[in-house]
Amino acid sequence: MRWFSILFLVIGLGLLGGGGAIWRNHANFAAHAKRTQGTVTDLVFHSSSKGGGTYSPSVEFEADGRVIHISGSGTNPPAFNRGEQVTVLYPPENPEAGRIDSFSENWLGILIMSGIGLVFAAIGGGMIAAALRTRKVNAWLAVNGLRVQAKLENVLYDTSLKVNGRSPWRLICQWQHPITQKVYVFKSANIWFDPTSFVKRDSLDVLVDMDNPRRYHVDTSFLPQMG
Repeated sequence: MRWFSILFLVIGLGLLGGGGAIWRNHANFAAHAKRTQGTVTDLVFHSSSKGGGTYSPSVEFEADGRVIHISGSGTNPPAFNRGEQVTVLYPPENPEAGRIDSFSENWLGILIMSGIGLVFAAIGGGMIAAALRTRKVNAWLAVNGLRVQAKLENVLYDTSLKVNGRSPWRLICQWQHPITQKVYVFKSANIWFDPTSFVKRDSLDVLVDMDNPRRYHVDTSFLPQMG
């Protein structure tokens, strides 16, 4: 899980960095480019191996007394119509490198890449933050928590979580607060092998914050280490 979260964070930061680099490239391009009007002369269909395809606009404009043709990004449905007037940005020294000045051409790719990167970074960063928070709580409980005996109720195969097609096991136990008489259900951290045959006891040690019993740590140190 640690490497899984790190991988998500690295991929997310990489995509965000890529989106930032594309934005910076476009900003530099636009700052030195000339602006002119062009006409969409055709919509070129590019088929996909999975069926369907996209339409790329062909644009014609004049620069330095010459007629220049450029192509835009493919979309489906097409983002432009034949005969439509569009704004073109082009570098004076190389008009053939011109670009259509539109939201879909300039920003859509950046937003998609950055959005995916933000999701990946949030997942990875959130998992790392949660692990660090759990480690901090466990360290506090090791010093200040009260060790209680909680009755073992179940060995749960937690299919709500999957990593590389595998799900973890968790030990479920419950304990009744001696003063409030409230019953608390405790769940162990994820165990990545079936611990059933190693749990030869009726109760488990649990470190509990008596001021807030929802802060706890189920002691599974009696289990063998996973190879």
